[in-house]
Amino acid sequence: MYFEVSNNEKNPIVCNVPHSGTVIPEEFKGDFTLNETELQDEVLYMADNYTDILYGELLFISSFIISKISRVVLDIERLENMEDEPMSKVGMSALYTRTSNGSLLRNISKENKKMLGKVYKDYHAAFLGLVNGSLLRSNMAIVIDCHSFPSTPRVYEPEQEVNRPDICLGVDKYHTPQELVTILKSSFEEVGYSVGINTPFAGSIVPLSLYKKDKRVISVMIEINRKLYMHEETFEKTSNFSEVSKAISRCVITSLNQFVKTI
Repeated sequence: MYFEVSNNEKNPIVCNVPHSGTVIPEEFKGDFTLNETELQDEVLYMADNYTDILYGELLFISSFIISKISRVVLDIERLENMEDEPMSKVGMSALYTRTSNGSLLRNISKENKKMLGKVYKDYHAAFLGLVNGSLLRSNMAIVIDCHSFPSTPRVYEPEQEVNRPDICLGVDKYHTPQELVTILKSSFEEVGYSVGINTPFAGSIVPLSLYKKDKRVISVMIEINRKLYMHEETFEKTSNFSEVSKAISRCVITSLNQFVKTI
């Protein structure tokens, strides 16, 4: 299975975890030009490491979809059409062809390109299904786009500001109410985290068929600075991982409960 889906009918929260996966399925390994060690290093370097665990308490009470495969195989959150995806200029559209340092990553066979296209469509169809289910049950869907980011800018990233916040909230003018942003920012700041809005990353995922068409779909991206919970050089969790994980999820859950009361 390339992704995991869970449907919780008790609340309107839908979590998307697109970049925690570190698996490269055997059927796709033949396309890569890197050796096994180089490829594994690239997988760990590019992953939102441990986000499927980091947001654990939030996922437990939510509907969710989690990609199980590495983003170097398929970046589920990039636009499928290369002409529409800004990161295609550095070889990082939905199907990466370049590594983080710009060298050749793979030559995708026609068969695998077709197969990955189907995985992409199936993932987004499942995501849309969760959102539509929440709309039917609750007349709203609150999408939480769960990510993490490196503490220092990568060479391929558009944003090169070195003073990165602890938490980045990615917002959309149409789908992210200002009241929710204010509540989330305050909640994170109360436990001592610095918060940036749309910096170093911006926006939040919404099913394309509903984008800017249905305000009942609320979406916010939450990005956690990796320095808070892992050793970025070794990709190992820090000793306070559990503490940070609980703080993150509880800030989000408390904020969402407060926000829903304002609607």
